[in-house]
Amino acid sequence: MSKRWYVIKAVSGRESSIKELIHSQLKGRKLDVHVGEMLIPAERITEVKRGKKVSTERKLYPGYIYIEMELNHDVLETIKDVDGVTGFLGADPRNPDPLTVKEAEQIIKVATAQSPEEQRQALVQIPFHLEDRVKVKEGTFAGMEGVVAEINPQKGEVRVMITVFGRQTPVWLEVWQAEAVV
Repeated sequence: MSKRWYVIKAVSGRESSIKELIHSQLKGRKLDVHVGEMLIPAERITEVKRGKKVSTERKLYPGYIYIEMELNHDVLETIKDVDGVTGFLGADPRNPDPLTVKEAEQIIKVATAQSPEEQRQALVQIPFHLEDRVKVKEGTFAGMEGVVAEINPQKGEVRVMITVFGRQTPVWLEVWQAEAVV
């Protein structure tokens, strides 16, 4: 049986310790051969506190642990019995739903990104292409339409050319601030 990716629901704030508990329980019962990787995607943030640069990690999906495993009754029961695990994501608790291949690839890409820019690029999906007509949803130019002139996937931004008083004006927008015009 091949390994698929599943989502474990856990107590928020305790994901790392629960991950270690799951690993030790599976190893103790010799079920670790049925499990591949376990991921807790986190974003690396650098901020200035009290005049010093401090790097911290913030969980992208608090309360969730991603696990690659074979769907096996013993593995499921062992994981469910770990203190802090509240279940699996899916409609049927006895038969959790696996992630699609695309969802799993996205989570792996986010979790294994080498730099914050690479991670943001994996997180932010830009649904626009050059020359697409878009409408501004929020901000100073809300309600106005324009054409996508440039895309910056690292920042998750698009530069839109909007006509203001008869002149083309470039405006940088975050992806969520624009919507496609049909």
